[in-house]
Amino acid sequence: MTAQQTGRAADREGFAYSVADGIGTLVIDRPAKRNALSRAMWQALPGILHDIDADPEVRVLILTGAGGHFSAGSDIHDLDVPLAEFWETNSAAEAALASVDIPTIAAIEGNCVGGGTELAAACDVRIAAPGTIYGVTAAKLGLVYPPGPTRRLAAILGESWARYFLLTAEIIDFDEALRLGFIHRSADEPLAAARELAATIAGRSALSQTGVKRILRGAEPSPEAAGWLAEAYAHEITEGQRAFFAKEAPAFTTRRQDWEA
Repeated sequence: MTAQQTGRAADREGFAYSVADGIGTLVIDRPAKRNALSRAMWQALPGILHDIDADPEVRVLILTGAGGHFSAGSDIHDLDVPLAEFWETNSAAEAALASVDIPTIAAIEGNCVGGGTELAAACDVRIAAPGTIYGVTAAKLGLVYPPGPTRRLAAILGESWARYFLLTAEIIDFDEALRLGFIHRSADEPLAAARELAATIAGRSALSQTGVKRILRGAEPSPEAAGWLAEAYAHEITEGQRAFFAKEAPAFTTRRQDWEA
């Protein structure tokens, strides 16, 4: 699927998608609901993310929300489903975002609660505006939070604070989220800051980035098992050294899709 086709598919499911200069921007586009995701939107996310990740034109993906909010989470009208269905739907979307090879940045304004916190946590980098709020309110609703997102939140905050966060179901403010390490950068205009950072990331080695992301997901890439990896490394490091000594930007050519070769 081309970027244009992916964008049209996303638009139909309550998302807007665009690509410029190698940077994809996926917007949760349901402002009347503070970008709360319907069940159909949760179900659509894995396919949308797969197609974006497969597009060689895209080097970095920014996830953000329309109308001044990131996301208020799941649409509460769609939560009256069997627990197994809720877990499968939400976990599949969160896992799809966390497992793409492309670097991801969450640009956060306004509400980032419930499933919004879940999606932001699944991104590699989080840039937020002062005044944003965060929380996982499952305990207020009688929901059992899915295992994958629970463990991912604990990996970010540490188990002690994740327990507090999930057991109290409290909403925390920007300052607390920054102190706890959930937010990487503060910006009055997080989308603009995300685009600036994305441009920097897009100029780095996709070989290095894909390797980092896969290793952190538990993969054990081996030059012996994949001979192309050693060859790609030799090419990339040669270009990196040349550019360093020439004081130029490196022209890395290995794509993340080459990991599948």
